[in-house]
Amino acid sequence: MIRHCVLLRIAEGTDPEVVERIVEALRTLPARIPSIRTYEVGVDLGWRDGNAEIGIVAGFDDQEGWRAYVDHPDHVAVIEQHIAPVVTSRQAVQFQV
Repeated sequence: MIRHCVLLRIAEGTDPEVVERIVEALRTLPARIPSIRTYEVGVDLGWRDGNAEIGIVAGFDDQEGWRAYVDHPDHVAVIEQHIAPVVTSRQAVQFQV
């Protein structure tokens, strides 16, 4: 199993409703991308200054499944339509579990 973890920093002053729409859009992906085995998305609880605003943890069988997700038109559309306009930084890691 491969884990894919992403942390998104969102531009200061972004309306919280925009952040919720990003999360909602991301949560639609498991039903549309067959290679996703597990998928968790959430907004930071605000317990510590400096944290990212959105976290994503996804599971895939292998690199091919991860690649199918990354390149999937629905995933690309969420990035282009919802994330790219407000993201200020993105960190990601993939590792085997």
